Amino acid sequence: MNFENSIEIGVPRDTAWDFLWDVDRLIACVPGCEEASTVEAGKLYNARMVARVGPFKVTFPIKIEVLENEPKDRIKARASGSDNKIGSHLKVDLDVSLEDRGEATVVSLVASVDVLGKLATLGHSIIKRKADNDMAKFAEAVKKELEGGA
Repeated sequence: MNFENSIEIGVPRDTAWDFLWDVDRLIACVPGCEEASTVEAGKLYNARMVARVGPFKVTFPIKIEVLENEPKDRIKARASGSDNKIGSHLKVDLDVSLEDRGEATVVSLVASVDVLGKLATLGHSIIKRKADNDMAKFAEAVKKELEGGA
């Protein structure tokens, strides 16, 4: 499944870029992210995601690898993890890019998501609806966090 979202934030690109690397501030905006830690700054992170998807409550310990980093322009990352309790696996390839728009910055998110196991049995529409909802909540939270602090 593929997802895309762009948000215009009323802050300069430098501010938006710095925010993306501030793990504590960023995870506060990610729906279901209960904790995150830096293993190797700029390269490897761990997180724990908890969500309810259909009848399942899932907990994914996630490993996030930064695959490409073009400072102040783009980040490509891969997140993956498994919930052994319900026998499901999640892999997300994420591409985040920043673009100047006058005094504001447009943050674009493109995600390719693979879900395997029991969670996948729910079907594309339920998983897509949950992911779309979470992406919208994330975008709103980032905008509020950055513009509120501007």
